[in-house]
Amino acid sequence: MTRIPLVDSNDPTADPVAVEVLRSVSRHRNRTVDPNVYRAMANHPDALRALVDFGTAVYFENSLTPAQRELAYLTASVTNDCHY
Repeated sequence: MTRIPLVDSNDPTADPVAVEVLRSVSRHRNRTVDPNVYRAMANHPDALRALVDFGTAVYFENSLTPAQRELAYLTASVTNDCHY
């Protein structure tokens, strides 16, 4: 049972801004289901939009090559003793 209600982008009573952002994320990420972190953040549409904008800038609009990005992920995993 979730403690924070998850917003469904197909719910006609959901905030229209949240629905628009969730659907945009789904389209751009080629997903049919939104990750729960986005659905939880959709309770505060402005915060969701800021999270999506930040994530887009960090993960997709940077100057790193895919190899450099993967090296950064692996370095962070080793540094933080992550085994996955």
